[in-house]
Amino acid sequence: MPKYINKQSRDRFNNKGFEHDDRKEHDVIRRVSFKNTKMSNRKFRSWKNFDDFMKDTDIEMITDSRGSKSDRLFLRSGRESMDKKQAETIDTNLFLSKSNPCRIKQRRCYFKINANNSKGDGRRANRRRTLPDNGVNWFKVEIYYGNRYGKDYLLKLLSNYIKPTPLLPMNYKVGRDGTSFVVDDRVTAEDLLNADKRITVTDGRKLSIRVRPYTPILEIDTKIIEMMKKVMSTRYSAYQKSLDLSKFHSDPILLAENMFCPLSRSNVMMNAIDIISDSIPDVTAIDMSYNKIQQLDIIKTVFDKLPHLKSLSLSHNRIRDIRQLDTLKGMNLEEVNLDGNPLCAKYQNHEEYVRAVRQRFPKVIKLDGLNLPPPILFDTGEDETKLPSSKPSFMCDPGNGMNISKMFLERYYQIYDSDDRTMLLEAYHDDAQFSYDCCSSMLDQSDTQLSSYLHNSRNLFRVSNVEKRVRLLKKGKLHIIEHLKTMSKTQHDPSSFVVDLVLFSPELIQLNVCGLFKERDKTNTTVKYFSRVFIIIPVGTGFCIINEQLTILPASTEQLRKIAKVKDAPPVAVSPVAGVSSSVCHPSAISPAQMDVTTKQAMVIRLSNHTGMNLMWSEKCLNETEWNYDQAVFSFSELQKTGAVPAEAFVK
Repeated sequence: MPKYINKQSRDRFNNKGFEHDDRKEHDVIRRVSFKNTKMSNRKFRSWKNFDDFMKDTDIEMITDSRGSKSDRLFLRSGRESMDKKQAETIDTNLFLSKSNPCRIKQRRCYFKINANNSKGDGRRANRRRTLPDNGVNWFKVEIYYGNRYGKDYLLKLLSNYIKPTPLLPMNYKVGRDGTSFVVDDRVTAEDLLNADKRITVTDGRKLSIRVRPYTPILEIDTKIIEMMKKVMSTRYSAYQKSLDLSKFHSDPILLAENMFCPLSRSNVMMNAIDIISDSIPDVTAIDMSYNKIQQLDIIKTVFDKLPHLKSLSLSHNRIRDIRQLDTLKGMNLEEVNLDGNPLCAKYQNHEEYVRAVRQRFPKVIKLDGLNLPPPILFDTGEDETKLPSSKPSFMCDPGNGMNISKMFLERYYQIYDSDDRTMLLEAYHDDAQFSYDCCSSMLDQSDTQLSSYLHNSRNLFRVSNVEKRVRLLKKGKLHIIEHLKTMSKTQHDPSSFVVDLVLFSPELIQLNVCGLFKERDKTNTTVKYFSRVFIIIPVGTGFCIINEQLTILPASTEQLRKIAKVKDAPPVAVSPVAGVSSSVCHPSAISPAQMDVTTKQAMVIRLSNHTGMNLMWSEKCLNETEWNYDQAVFSFSELQKTGAVPAEAFVK
């Protein structure tokens, strides 16, 4: 039986090209050529050097290419007592020596030793880890398995390691997988980052530390507000009428209670301003330095709530542009401190800096602690800096329009807050449309507050499906009333209503109303805010709602503070009387003596469009029926049947 030969070996004997076989004779004379290389970083060596190297004596191949052990120990010990330049000279001579056949290979993987390495062992120096500079001012430090150790013990280890850098931990929390806290200093955060796996605890473990930029999300409750009041009371000087809020987040009282309240967060700043305006409205100086403040929109409310404020310090914050101060423009400040903010570095000339600040605050006489020359206040009258006083409501027609709006809203919400909303049927047009949406605030609890409204909310930012958008739009008064009956029973607070009569004409009325309400069919419900827009058109002798949009969202802290307490009252029992249509649907069905000219003109135009008569005969018909629109239409129909209406009545 022949011996089996695999395919690869078989093909080698058959010379099918799978292996290179150069045992055949060739007539062609072989040539030797070299490609041009572009390795410009290597210096060219002459052929003489290459020839000398090839003719060199044989070397011993048994020994290690790195030299003997004694030589290596000599070099290693010598590095400890030599400087950087001497070490590089020895290493260079070693690699260029002809006695080292592997000098080229070793040179490729060679790295320079660190002469500043105190250990002198030739190891690569450890690089310092840094955090990205993305504008975030807070850093969260997470220690894995830190929950196994006590807080004081753990913080003492970290503080001793990063000395002399101070450690000021805030918002210390113990979780399932470890502990975490927040620091406000970048140097401290980077020192803790470089302490990863370098601190040994009592059980022999190395602390695993993670540091990352952090944007705190805070929820303000009653406990935090009370603690803020306590801190502010210790920082207020009644004699100087000044309030020191510098480094507010690192106050010892807050740290002792493990509370994190940075003024750079808008909700904390808003509550702080509310506390100041309620407790010390006559304050004249406020220091908000070292609080990492970036936005000044919230501080704008100080202008209205603290009219006596003359000095404001915003030094050492994160204000990047002078134009951010435009939100505070109009405040009668005499002393401003912006030192330490990034915006100061943009001005090389001090005069330009002063001019830019005085464009916002013309009366400033002290800037960044330096006295300035008195400002020139010509063409800057007091009246020009004052804005018109705000009004609670806007009425485009303070006369008849305001009366009709008041009658409409009183009757509408009397029925809406009752147990039976069927009586609102006559308030809507046959082709009316209705929709509502609910919006969630930054608070986590807002979704639970609005859970009963989310299902049918037509918020176009959240509802992208076209079919669902059409389905959530209620059309027709029957469909609208059925939907209103399914919504929670409510109790509105009329004292919180803000009414705007945007448009009032014979053809169209737009009425906006917003306020506060609570649900009656639920226990311990929170107060909610609503905004309602009514589009009303004339129908018959009155008006009907043709379009309505309702918005519901949780009430803000300021709204809850100012709301008048809604007393629990028994539901209003509305009897099915004829007054529904006359009060809601027909608010203009009043005596002719009480009608104004606008209402009468609207009725004349409506009757003219309905009957085809000219305006003169339409007005005559209404006069004869004492301005009863239904009676006028009925009279016209009866006379039209008998041919008693003259032809001149239709000449326009």
